[in-house]
Amino acid sequence: MRMFDIYVHTVTQNYLRFDGRMSRAEFWWFALCNFLIILAIVLLAGLLTGGLQSHSLLGSLFMIVYGIYVLAMLLPSLGAEVRRLHDTGLSGWLVLLNLIPYLGGLIVLILLAMPAKPDGAKYGAYYDSAS
Repeated sequence: MRMFDIYVHTVTQNYLRFDGRMSRAEFWWFALCNFLIILAIVLLAGLLTGGLQSHSLLGSLFMIVYGIYVLAMLLPSLGAEVRRLHDTGLSGWLVLLNLIPYLGGLIVLILLAMPAKPDGAKYGAYYDSAS
């Protein structure tokens, strides 16, 4: 499955799904695609307006687009993180560690990179393997 297919599947069919599991490869392809879209918005804003801090109408428009995208991706990203934690056999509530500045995000990043464990089966099936 290609990166963009995984991204679309996660955003459209698993938008509010916090149960089940997500494989490590699917999570990281989703995260990479999400990062590349954000990077494209920021780079376009910088190239077309002279920087995100420019006081132009176009710069403001890009900031609005960026804000809408980030808000729209909040729940799918949280759901993907929770399902990935489930695959490692951990509770999805560990995603709340992201609220701890600096250290919490690093801990969650390490947990998301862990391989799948047999304990993860108690959280259900893989919903993201669209084949």
